[in-house]
Amino acid sequence: MQFRLEHTFKPLEQPIAYSHKVFALGSCFAQNIGQLLQNHRFNLCLNPSGILFNPASMAQALAQYINPSSFHAQEQLIENQGLFHSWSHHGQFSNPNKAQIEQEITNSLQEANKALSEANYLLLTWGSAWVYELNTSKQIVANCHKVPANQFTKRLLRVEEIVALYTPLLTTLLNQNKDLKIIWSISPVKYSKDGLHQNNLSKSVLFLALNQLQQLFPTSYYFPAFELVQDELRDYRFYGPDMAHPNQQAIDYVWEQFKTHCIEPNSLPLLNDIAHLNQALLHRPLHEGSEEFVKFKKYIQEKSLEVEGRLEERKRK
Repeated sequence: MQFRLEHTFKPLEQPIAYSHKVFALGSCFAQNIGQLLQNHRFNLCLNPSGILFNPASMAQALAQYINPSSFHAQEQLIENQGLFHSWSHHGQFSNPNKAQIEQEITNSLQEANKALSEANYLLLTWGSAWVYELNTSKQIVANCHKVPANQFTKRLLRVEEIVALYTPLLTTLLNQNKDLKIIWSISPVKYSKDGLHQNNLSKSVLFLALNQLQQLFPTSYYFPAFELVQDELRDYRFYGPDMAHPNQQAIDYVWEQFKTHCIEPNSLPLLNDIAHLNQALLHRPLHEGSEEFVKFKKYIQEKSLEVEGRLEERKRK
């Protein structure tokens, strides 16, 4: 007897290996998967501007990574509640020192420019098509930074607007980096503060825009994180207490599917050994001076050296 639908989909034609460089950008769900890639020692540049939710802010970030001089501090930085913030960045960059936030953003953009130019894969995860637009400049902001709501207009991005933003950007990126492969996903996070109906409208816009972009860039790949959570797991027991964010069990399930469909099979034994080593390193002994712990510590040291050697060998291939 079958109690759920299983989502079947094609694997990535050229899967990710340890020798590849990955650039990941997007929502908090992208951050979760990106951190798992980092934890398993893949070469990854993750959200250089901090977590971004909407396609417009992500497109602006990509434009700034392509050309770091396109970021103009006098237009992007504001002061609110004793901190300087950037309309283009997550609050993790906010700082009471204006010169310091400018320098941190400059450094981040330069690093992102280099990482993007060398990347083999670009992972893009859209979260919501709802955006907040400054009433004064009509700029779509990445984060409102607790600025009063009356200074913004909330609106839904249009499908053609998203397609128009990404078409020249992706064309430029693919012309500059012939080896770049694009992996799309839609975040399964429910933006419940917008309302469930509004969240569904938002996801519909994202799917329609993505469908058009995949037709324009047919070599790009769609990883169905949304469908895996919404249609396959399909239960609130796979969400956190807010009933909006997938819980660790759901993230682990999506990660297993990502490994199966997007990671090179020859890389999986090393990945699994790194996972076991990471788990072992979390062990906290009751008796540090015991013979058992001395043996365990020696095993960890030897295993770490072995894994490092295999990792270096894989990265050179």
